Amino acid sequence: MMAKIIRRLWLLTIWTIFIWTNRLLNLVDDTDVGASEKGWVIAIAVIFLLLSLISLIFLAGLWKHRSTLAARFAGIFGLGTAAFWVVRGTGILFANQHDFGFKLIHSILALVSVLLGAFLYFAGDNRKTRFRNWGDRPAVR
Repeated sequence: MMAKIIRRLWLLTIWTIFIWTNRLLNLVDDTDVGASEKGWVIAIAVIFLLLSLISLIFLAGLWKHRSTLAARFAGIFGLGTAAFWVVRGTGILFANQHDFGFKLIHSILALVSVLLGAFLYFAGDNRKTRFRNWGDRPAVR
């Protein structure tokens, strides 16, 4: 099971770095974005890039004796990514200020992020023990 989590964590980590690095690079040249919106974009990008950095630390094996912590982190990272992009993708899709091409591309990017996040979250899934399976934590009864 841990091998499946690791493979999917690599995919989500690489994707997250790609998405948020490009967003920050595009933000530099974007004159249509106000200062407050730039601040929010930078803050969110920094959060996701920090999560990716933590993923890389786990994936590099620097915390080998923390497999339980790594598995729990992976579940939270996957679920958080999926939840963020469901909300953000819906906002982009129904916003009036964007044209069709922008909405199409960003909806596809959001969908990929949601799927990668969900696949990572469910990598440790066992139907009987869905929430306790992450890191072999005993169930609360």
